[in-house]
Amino acid sequence: MPPTYLYHPVVFFLMTLLIAFALGPVASYLSHKKGMERFQFPLLLFALCVPCMTSVAMIYASQNEGLIQDFWMRLMDFKISFTYLMVILFLMPCVLFLATGVSLLFGYSRDQFSLANDFSVMKGWAVLGIVMPLVLAPIIEEIGWRGYGVDSLRAFFNLFTTSVIFGILWAVWHLPAFFIKGYYHNQLWHLGIVYVVNFFVSVFVLAILMNWVYYKTGRSIPAVILFHSVLNLFSMAFKTEPFTKCIVTVLLFIVSIFVIVYDRVFFFSDSLIN
Repeated sequence: MPPTYLYHPVVFFLMTLLIAFALGPVASYLSHKKGMERFQFPLLLFALCVPCMTSVAMIYASQNEGLIQDFWMRLMDFKISFTYLMVILFLMPCVLFLATGVSLLFGYSRDQFSLANDFSVMKGWAVLGIVMPLVLAPIIEEIGWRGYGVDSLRAFFNLFTTSVIFGILWAVWHLPAFFIKGYYHNQLWHLGIVYVVNFFVSVFVLAILMNWVYYKTGRSIPAVILFHSVLNLFSMAFKTEPFTKCIVTVLLFIVSIFVIVYDRVFFFSDSLIN
């Protein structure tokens, strides 16, 4: 349970979204200019860090010792129960392999069970294109989203409403990436609108599951960092067809509905601040 404190979710999310949408067009412009592509990475890294920096800044600006101590306790909380550790480690691979099996019924190749030749989500960036989604993004994002953002919503709404609002905001935050040449999101854009919609739906569904894990593990930030990293890993590691990723989203949606119904009291109980 977070300490009694008046959170400011509007300030937090407005700041993160405004900066993302301010830097996004610049990064997009650089990505389309030959010889200028290398300059986009510092901008992307800075945009990625904004939720984290905003989170830490707002926590310390509060001058609330309870809030500051609570943040560090959550950041250093590596105690994850066996049940939720299994969810974190095996939910995504199980869903992915099941979705791949289903895709075979539609005529897609068994090669999808093979490891991908290129794990990078950013063409031309080699190691950075791997380190970014597997290490940097999970750590930096979750210190921001779970460090302050999600709790700031949860202080005023139940977990279900919090997850819906956060899912929408998190999806919108990703929007500028669709216009950056060579980026995974931009590749989806060129594949077709169906796959763009699938990405946004998947982000929304994952927001529900990640928030559930976050609060079920006693608001452990490392737990969600690990979950985020595993999700990204299995999204990249295999030769998964875009159509199969749509099946993954459907299966994750079913899992999220099951979790909400099974744990409905947990999702629909009062907010942390009455």
